[in-house]
Amino acid sequence: MSAINLTKFRITPELQRFGVEDLSVWKEFQEVRNLLYFPEPPTAELVRQRVERLGEIAIAECKRAGTDKVLVSCPPWVAHALFSELVYHGLKPVVSYTKKTQEHGITVVGLVEAA
Repeated sequence: MSAINLTKFRITPELQRFGVEDLSVWKEFQEVRNLLYFPEPPTAELVRQRVERLGEIAIAECKRAGTDKVLVSCPPWVAHALFSELVYHGLKPVVSYTKKTQEHGITVVGLVEAA
């Protein structure tokens, strides 16, 4: 499975093994980090604006990468709007499925479709 990374974090070697790719443009990665950061409770309009821009970034990056899957990690008040935006544009939001053990800590077990 190939997916683009639409989170605030760079991918780990573990996520890379699942086919997740960081955004190809560093400036857009920084923009995604800012779009997903909310120092104060956001208004519905602010969430809408940010989700729209995140969707634009995801569409362009998915075209470049030749995939329709988007790894998403976002605040709960953004999740529904962002997942809906991605699905509207024919993209498939996915989330990482993790497992925590005493021996290995938190490890990614797989990617799961989120919507």
